[in-house]
Amino acid sequence: MERLAVDGIAVGVTPVAGMLTGLVIEREGRRIAPLHQAPWIGEAMPADAAPHLGLLEGDFFCAPFGRTDEEGVAAHGWPANGDWSEIAVERGTDGSVTGRYALAQAVRGAEVEKAVTLRAGHPLVYQRHVLRGGQGAVPVAHHAMIHVPGGARLSFSDKDFGATPSAPLEGDPARGRSVLSYPQRFDGLADVGLGDGGRVDARSYPWAEGQEDFLTLFDPPDAGIGWSAAVAAADGFVFFAVKDAGALCQTSLWMSNGGRSYAPWASRHRAVLGIEEATAHFGDGRIVSAAANALSAAGYRTALPLGGEVVVRYALGAIPAPEGWREIAAVTLGDGVLTLADIGGGTASVPFDARFLDGC
Repeated sequence: MERLAVDGIAVGVTPVAGMLTGLVIEREGRRIAPLHQAPWIGEAMPADAAPHLGLLEGDFFCAPFGRTDEEGVAAHGWPANGDWSEIAVERGTDGSVTGRYALAQAVRGAEVEKAVTLRAGHPLVYQRHVLRGGQGAVPVAHHAMIHVPGGARLSFSDKDFGATPSAPLEGDPARGRSVLSYPQRFDGLADVGLGDGGRVDARSYPWAEGQEDFLTLFDPPDAGIGWSAAVAAADGFVFFAVKDAGALCQTSLWMSNGGRSYAPWASRHRAVLGIEEATAHFGDGRIVSAAANALSAAGYRTALPLGGEVVVRYALGAIPAPEGWREIAAVTLGDGVLTLADIGGGTASVPFDARFLDGC
């Protein structure tokens, strides 16, 4: 499919899995590529590997997020593993370009359409997924991944609490290692329990070697717009994302730092952080997420109902890391402007499509 490019930013979309590929942002005379690309791309994959694993890169849309209970459908669902065809590439008079794509496979009977928009001078990729029709409910997520060998400091819009799922990602020492305590609930990332009884400040990543861990931070049920940010000063960028928190009401963190020894991971998938905006019951799949559960009983949505038109809006971006920045204190949206504020007092503003999140 055609690569999308405007002044200052370019990205591709893979025809299988619909992944953002090769994101490059040029700003202030600097060139950054903040998103992760797996080291095994182009290698032969194990016979039982999901299609998305062989292409693992950038960001992709999941429905259902996590496990699948539908025979013949791989983990993270058809949007993350199926075939996307280009409907059109539309170029606006305002310097924008939008690629529109259709998923060949249905999600529980729902048709899925993807729109990826770039705007000249905006260091952001605007994404809009629409699910039309279908039956039941489905957990969804954006699976954005950054690579931060120099480390990153994380921050988020308001969260009510955090939790780990009932079981670790890797429970067999012969295959891998998870180091967090499962399950647990915690007030925030500054104090998270470890499996050995210790505690860790998980706001700075990576914080352990040989780990494969997962946790979820829950937005307040009445949240309108949410944001996530990572200052990767040593790697030269600040990553940020904004979302419609009505459709994506959680942030899950996938911490992959050499914690899987089997193929294709081979303990070489390091310093990768998935900052995954979701509505799900952790990664437990459609049946658990769509059914009544303890989270939904407490007022925290874990799936989106199908049957009409479901719209999921999410934008990710990055800027070169300003000198001395350590941690994002706030992300604010003004009249056509998004402003990042560092805890040290510095600010940086970038243009932002004010209509993208209208009504959130």
